[in-house]
Amino acid sequence: MKLSNILKLSVVVVILHSCATTKLAEEGNKAYHSGNHETALTKYDQVIESKESSGKRAKAAVYAKAGQAALALEQTDKARKYLETARGLQYSSPELYSGLASIYKTIDNLSKEITALETYRKKYPEGEEIEAINARLLETYVESENWDYALDLWPSIEAQAQSDVDMLANYLIVNKNLENTTTSEKLAQKIYELDPDNIAFLEYYAEKYFWLAENLYVKEMNAYKNNRTRSQYNKLLKALDKVWPNYQKSRDLFLKLYKINPKPEYAEYLARIYTRYKDEKKAAYYEKRAR
Repeated sequence: MKLSNILKLSVVVVILHSCATTKLAEEGNKAYHSGNHETALTKYDQVIESKESSGKRAKAAVYAKAGQAALALEQTDKARKYLETARGLQYSSPELYSGLASIYKTIDNLSKEITALETYRKKYPEGEEIEAINARLLETYVESENWDYALDLWPSIEAQAQSDVDMLANYLIVNKNLENTTTSEKLAQKIYELDPDNIAFLEYYAEKYFWLAENLYVKEMNAYKNNRTRSQYNKLLKALDKVWPNYQKSRDLFLKLYKINPKPEYAEYLARIYTRYKDEKKAAYYEKRAR
């Protein structure tokens, strides 16, 4: 066969191959937009395999849609591979970053999830999913203890958060850890109005009353040990009139929290409170559960 004929045949093969992959991509798009993710993914897989077998890449949009279809089918590994490939090919869309964020949350890669959420906010501040992105980003900052990042984020999401008790609760956790007492008190009151049984709210006041009692108890007991006079003793008695009600409030709140979720840290607080009450049996009970 002459060289020219071979070249012509090669061109024909390339054209036919291109037409076939184009048709598959179109079929994939049709299935994708109709919500038939299984068929869409099958078609996209064929396009991608065909391209990659010849050392090339499919179009970025094909990888992106294939990733979204795989995500809808809960095929996490494939979804991640395709969406990351699309991103590497400079493809960008709100769905790409929300999809990646969802995947990274599923596989518990918090740092990559935060990056995907932050990128969504930066590129698509008016995106359809922006409220969910905002709420989750605040939550990830709390999970990673990035208190200052949460503070910087808050002004841009505060309006949204006013009716979202979970966002308010997360911001309460931020301010509690930063010891912003005034802001924490305002947030706690707002949360109480929306959900008096909110865990963050209950924890805040359980810890608040405990430390009010504990700090005063230790201070006045030490003062009396160092100066055993009648006037100092009377001062101790007055202080204890404030201490015991706060211990009781703290105890009741921690008992409520422990009933909801028997966390060791709740048990530790209860053990310390019952030690102050000189209730050795209950103190020992909660000490065992705090380990």
